[in-house]
Amino acid sequence: MRRKIFFVFLFLSFFSCFFFNSSYALSPEEAAFEQIRNSMDDTLLSRAIDLSKEFEKNYPRSSYLPSVYIMHAEALYFRACYEELIALFAQQSLAQFSFEELGKVAFWKAEAYRALGKWPQAVGEYEVAEKYLLDSFLLEKVWLRKGFCLWQEGKIQQAKELLSKVIHSNNSSVSAEALLVLGKLSLNLGKEKEAKEYFQSVIARSAYSAYAVEAKYWIGLLLEHSYPQEAASFFEFVVNNASFSRDMTVQGFLELGKTYMALEETGKAMLSFEKGLYLCTKENLQLLFVKYYLKAAILQNRLNEARQKLFSLFPIEKGSRIGAWIRFIEAEEEANNEQYDYALLLLDKLLADETLLGTDKQVEYALGRVYFNMGSKDAAEKNFLKALTSSDLKVSEYATFYLGLIEYDKSKYAESADRFLEAFNKQGELEEEALYNVLLSKAKMHKVEDFLKAKEAFLLKYPSSRFISEIYLVEAELWEELDQFDNAIGVIEKSLSDSSINHGKEELLFKLGKLFLKRAKYSEAQEVFLRLCNTYPNSKLVPEALYLAVFSDYLSGKIGVHTAREKMLDLLKRYPSEAIAPKALFSAAEYAYNEADFYGARWLFEEVPKEYPNSDLGDQAYYWAAKAAIECKDFSGAVLLLEKIPENSSIKSEARLLQGKIYYDQSQYAAAISLFDGVLDKEKTGKLHVLALLRKADSLFAQATKEKKYFLDACNIYSAVVKDETADLEERDEAAFKCAMCLQKTGRVDDALASYLAILDGRIGGHLKGEAEKEGLRDVQQTDFPEFYWRIKAGVEAALIKEDQKDWIGAISIYRKLESLGGPTQQEFHDTINRLKKDHFIADGI
Repeated sequence: MRRKIFFVFLFLSFFSCFFFNSSYALSPEEAAFEQIRNSMDDTLLSRAIDLSKEFEKNYPRSSYLPSVYIMHAEALYFRACYEELIALFAQQSLAQFSFEELGKVAFWKAEAYRALGKWPQAVGEYEVAEKYLLDSFLLEKVWLRKGFCLWQEGKIQQAKELLSKVIHSNNSSVSAEALLVLGKLSLNLGKEKEAKEYFQSVIARSAYSAYAVEAKYWIGLLLEHSYPQEAASFFEFVVNNASFSRDMTVQGFLELGKTYMALEETGKAMLSFEKGLYLCTKENLQLLFVKYYLKAAILQNRLNEARQKLFSLFPIEKGSRIGAWIRFIEAEEEANNEQYDYALLLLDKLLADETLLGTDKQVEYALGRVYFNMGSKDAAEKNFLKALTSSDLKVSEYATFYLGLIEYDKSKYAESADRFLEAFNKQGELEEEALYNVLLSKAKMHKVEDFLKAKEAFLLKYPSSRFISEIYLVEAELWEELDQFDNAIGVIEKSLSDSSINHGKEELLFKLGKLFLKRAKYSEAQEVFLRLCNTYPNSKLVPEALYLAVFSDYLSGKIGVHTAREKMLDLLKRYPSEAIAPKALFSAAEYAYNEADFYGARWLFEEVPKEYPNSDLGDQAYYWAAKAAIECKDFSGAVLLLEKIPENSSIKSEARLLQGKIYYDQSQYAAAISLFDGVLDKEKTGKLHVLALLRKADSLFAQATKEKKYFLDACNIYSAVVKDETADLEERDEAAFKCAMCLQKTGRVDDALASYLAILDGRIGGHLKGEAEKEGLRDVQQTDFPEFYWRIKAGVEAALIKEDQKDWIGAISIYRKLESLGGPTQQEFHDTINRLKKDHFIADGI
């Protein structure tokens, strides 16, 4: 019975199905239409497009045709064929569409225009759609998208009003999208707090929706710079949940990697960049990933591994543009890390494949930058000149600018001004900086009128420029170089009252203080330096400003040498690691030396190279420590300190002179002469050369007390000093006097007498004084008496020779010349004249 019932049921089921299908069998036209709908439902977009075209061809008068056109358009939209979509409807008569269908036609045309960034056309079509659409869901979509387009057109208020209509929609996706757009709009207006509230509202509606994922991405961007740890968690959420959008996932990996870099988690950053690069299909974005990936790899010391992975993805051998850019970016990174040789090797290899970079002369420009940073200005100039002809305006602009910098470094200021002006006229990224550099060049040319005109033009064009404070500094330096200090001070004081300057005022105050110092206005200088410290306590200039404040206070006489020393040591305690620290320590040592605390000075000087081995003051400190040791009678210690000064030091010659003086004072004449010869080998002319000659001759003179042959050698050297144009008058007089002594010691008394008299009369080295000078002699001697020291000594020796020869009248004549020189010995010479007259019965008239 059960089997019979089952078979009856099966028969009835089969019969009813057969009857139903035969009653409702689809026609070919209907079947074709159903196939298009099913393809759209299954998101088989390419199939839907092909079937739509076939339907349009086969059934040109079908009642389904308007619906097919709309599905065709929808498929084209999701395939990103926007121009084709617009063309599709342009070919159709609107009369065939129903009222509602006209709304959908306008909607999809508007969507296509929106995707193409044609905002006015999109808005126009959305307004058409508003008139025809009856579907509330589509109507809300229209308001939403129209609001977005109005925002892009800059019609902010209208956009906000329209978007506000749908933020409370019953459709959660529409509401979320509206909130998301409002958030991005607020972000664009710089209202970060408001934007964040909108994004959080999106997340609150549905934490894992596509809109919520994007909202988290934007919140991550808001947090990225100030709170990278929090931002990282947002970007991690994005990359884990943005599978609906490849672009969003790629952007998430990029920002996540950058955030990891900020957190110094370079391993994680490298992995993020690698994952994003594998997903990325847009070439420009790929280049950005490559750049960050290589940077992370360098920090991880995994550059070779990174290279291999990148070239497995983008092999340059196959003419890959990305491969070429990898080489190029790698070269730039190597240059940034001062691996110039390897950077040059990579760039040279790219010269033949430069077209792969998509811009000509890019490699030549990069080569120029590398050579410029290496200091090889000629090679840099050669490559920048090649890059000038680039069709890429940015490359050409930067090449022109760097050529200006090279000319400026060569002190070719007219040429540099022309180059910078050329870069300015290109109106690119460097426009403002180029015009600023024109001002710098004009200032260096000391063309005051041209500079002031250019300055006025600059301030008119860029009233809020970041260079304004620097322009005032440049002008002040111009006046300073022209020795017009009052003008320089006036410029800086004017700039400090300029309300348009928002930054750089601490530099202006610092410059003003230094100008006051140069003008010997020490109280004003100290006041300005302290004002800087009080107004800008966190400025990097504060340590040096405090140092100069103490220095100014000391020079003004408000504090003594001991107080100045203590203040410098206090400054050292406050800023032991700042650049000013070795200067403060050195100055404290100087003050101790001036205080005659030679033991304390020596200790402090020795602390400078010990505590700050890289300081430029190290050699000077050893030199002065040696001088302090000499004052303490520790001559061997002084020698050891001087020998610590390296051979290539700028003060090595002075150190040799001081060490030679120590040996001379200890009667080690041969050792002293060896050191003086070392100075003469290095210093072929100039002050140190003259001093070394004098000290060598002194050593030979001292040796001549035992071996008279050295008198002649000493005399020859003294004669060389007399003829040396770099020697001053006092040094020539000294050399002539000592040469005369050598002549006297060797029995050439008359020659010696003639030399003594020439010195006394001021006739050494062509320095014969005119009558006018003789008339003002008494005024000069009060302020410049050391000049007469050797003349007096020479006169005394000449007079003594005359006395030895019993030429009393000749001796009296010489003493009268000595008396006429004035000074503290004038009365002594007057008394001597009277004594000789009295002792030898010489009348007053003679």
